[in-house]
Amino acid sequence: MSWYEFLLFAHISMAVIWVGGATMVQFFALRAIRASDPMRMAEFGEDIEWSANRTLIPASGLAFVTGVLLVIDSDFWGFGDDWIVIGLALFAITFLAGILFFGPESGRLSKLAESEGPASPVFQARLQRMLALTRADLMLLFLLIFDMATKPSWGDPSLWVAIAGFAVLAAILVRNGLNAKIASATVEPVREPA
Repeated sequence: MSWYEFLLFAHISMAVIWVGGATMVQFFALRAIRASDPMRMAEFGEDIEWSANRTLIPASGLAFVTGVLLVIDSDFWGFGDDWIVIGLALFAITFLAGILFFGPESGRLSKLAESEGPASPVFQARLQRMLALTRADLMLLFLLIFDMATKPSWGDPSLWVAIAGFAVLAAILVRNGLNAKIASATVEPVREPA
């Protein structure tokens, strides 16, 4: 196995962990949203923060590092190639969103659940907003995979079709996420008979 092949294996593996993990978070979010237990939502927020810090962020960082090393080691790819510039831009957007918003907001949500309770309308609304926005971030990740797989140039029509398609899908997913009814937010307290 050559150094390039090892880097390619590591790069693809880290991308699988990163994108696969982000996809699974969405499925677990759907289950947590539909649960009738407000504590499940609070625990879900804590789980996102824990797993993002231990898997998603390191995997995305390693995907970036191995990708850079692949370009450096390559005789045929360069940092000026359109698809690499596109990939770096998409990576920067999603990585910064995770570091600057999603990670810290998960921590803030955990503290909010402790102080106001997981049934708090403020907690529920902020969690719902964050989960909806992570859907848009996931579409960026799939656009990044499209870029890595097809290696388009700026003039390639398939790039613009993919950007438009993923943007529309992201908008639909975010809108549906913001409009979803969180089961735990609508649970009425049990009242004792008089």
